[in-house]
Amino acid sequence: MINNKSKIKTIGVLFVFAYLFIRLFVYSDSVQAQEVSLSLSPPITELTIQPGRSYIQVFTLRNDGAPVTIGPKIFPFIPLDRQGHAELIEDKNSVDVFAPWFYFDQTPVSLGTTGSRDFYVKITPPVGTEEKDYYFTFIVEVQNENNLGINNSLAQARIGANILISVSKDGNPSKKASAITFSAPRLIDSFSTLNYKVVIANTGFSFFKPTGKITVDQIFGSTTVLNLAPLNVLVGGAREISCIQDENLIPCTLPGKFLIGIYRSDLTFTIDDSGTAIAKQIYTIAFPFSVLIGVAIIFIIYRIIKRLTG
Repeated sequence: MINNKSKIKTIGVLFVFAYLFIRLFVYSDSVQAQEVSLSLSPPITELTIQPGRSYIQVFTLRNDGAPVTIGPKIFPFIPLDRQGHAELIEDKNSVDVFAPWFYFDQTPVSLGTTGSRDFYVKITPPVGTEEKDYYFTFIVEVQNENNLGINNSLAQARIGANILISVSKDGNPSKKASAITFSAPRLIDSFSTLNYKVVIANTGFSFFKPTGKITVDQIFGSTTVLNLAPLNVLVGGAREISCIQDENLIPCTLPGKFLIGIYRSDLTFTIDDSGTAIAKQIYTIAFPFSVLIGVAIIFIIYRIIKRLTG
């Protein structure tokens, strides 16, 4: 009887210890590891401006996560690759060079859950600024030391909106483009997909968006149109262009599960929906090679079996 009571007491103590352990390491983590969820709009600002003139852009920050303290900054950036990624230039000298271009309140701001804040950024390229493109990112960064209770990896969170500026005295900077790549396989199996690759280069003095399409004609058959996504192509760089459908970016792929015949594909696009169209043309042949290979394998197996049994 005494042993049974001792066992019950021991089990009770273990249960209480386990409960406290769970409270300490599970529930406390759920409180401490709060999520940071910030959104910034508009995501991109495109501006053509004369030297000495000013423009005010309003950026709206919304917080849908844990309360945070944030600080705004502006960094120049350069294009990084053909997928549209950018590399921020965060060294002090580069930032200081462009500091006179921008006026905005840089005081850290505290935002509660569902809170929002508007940032008014005045942009003024100085008189005498060289006529060309300049690229920046307006950054909102979580202030680590002021955000107790936020997961440490998230305390370094930042979100940005790009600012593309073309400085031009007459407001009409020169825009030029070339289609570096318009390609697709020349020969495919009928059961495979027909994928297109489009790379457009900017050889002018200002960023632009291509407006265009890929028109695919099956010889003696149907016509399919793939619309190019209006993605920015920055000066001195090139951009791989996706297609767009119902406002969603999609690969430039000809729809259909079975393709057969000769396909003529025409790429045509203009710069910012104006000027002379740039065009390229390619051909692809689709044939059911896999079916022929399958039939050949079956025939060979049949002949072998017939020879062995004969």
